[in-house]
Amino acid sequence: MLNSNYKLFPKKQFLLAGLAFIFLISIFYFFPIHADDWVHTFYPVSKVTIQPYSIKSFINPPWTALILHPFRYFLETMGEAINASLNILVVSFLVLKRKGNFFSLVLTVTSLPLFLLLLTGSIEWIPALGFLLQNEWGVPLLMTKPQSGILAGLSWFLNSKKKLLFITPAVIVSISSFFIWGNWIGKILENIRYMDEAKIGLYTVNFSPFPWSIPIGLGLLFYIFKKRPENGEFLGALATYCLVPYFYPHSLIIPFALISASHRRLSILFWILLWLYPIVLGWTEISQALGY
Repeated sequence: MLNSNYKLFPKKQFLLAGLAFIFLISIFYFFPIHADDWVHTFYPVSKVTIQPYSIKSFINPPWTALILHPFRYFLETMGEAINASLNILVVSFLVLKRKGNFFSLVLTVTSLPLFLLLLTGSIEWIPALGFLLQNEWGVPLLMTKPQSGILAGLSWFLNSKKKLLFITPAVIVSISSFFIWGNWIGKILENIRYMDEAKIGLYTVNFSPFPWSIPIGLGLLFYIFKKRPENGEFLGALATYCLVPYFYPHSLIIPFALISASHRRLSILFWILLWLYPIVLGWTEISQALGY
């Protein structure tokens, strides 16, 4: 449901979303970005669903390849346009579903994480879709990119009335994945070693404060368990970024969407600080990491 600033009938919402989707696809198709992650990782993976780890830069759980499978029926440029449009549209819906207003939406779509997300061609729309669902079916989607806030699912689990039912989809997906793809965890580790040794692309840029942030992450998890706060979802996402050893700035788009919807003044500060990041680091280093 949209908040009071967006009093639209469901059919009208659906129509506006469809028109926006078509418009965005047109823009990205006629003005392609040729994003590195899309061109070298996710689009090729869509064509090798059964052997996704043959693409050496692919380090996601294998059911991510199943989600990307339909993209194989599109040309690379069209697939990239659809992927970029989904990133904008799903993140925008997340802001609105969390009762953000128009200003929250503007801050999110003009933020550095979204800008870098479009430049890299990553697939944050998949975990963002998990946040939209905000239930047991959203957890397997969060698992496709654990670094994008998977511990938010802890808050959902604690607030669920049927906890066994809540974990069932994730357990079924995880167990069945080993029967289909074999020891995919070992294959991920092999690809990570390859990426690390080759110093390829985005893997050379790490935005994680790990391991210095471990006490903060553990403290947040303890607080969620103990108090079960109303903002547990956001705190869980924040704990994720404190405990994972690697993430790129575009992965911050989901927590930024959440904070822009709930704490608009604070999100302005984060918007400014995030845009200061490329100034401090230097656009040359970032563009090299992006493959430009």
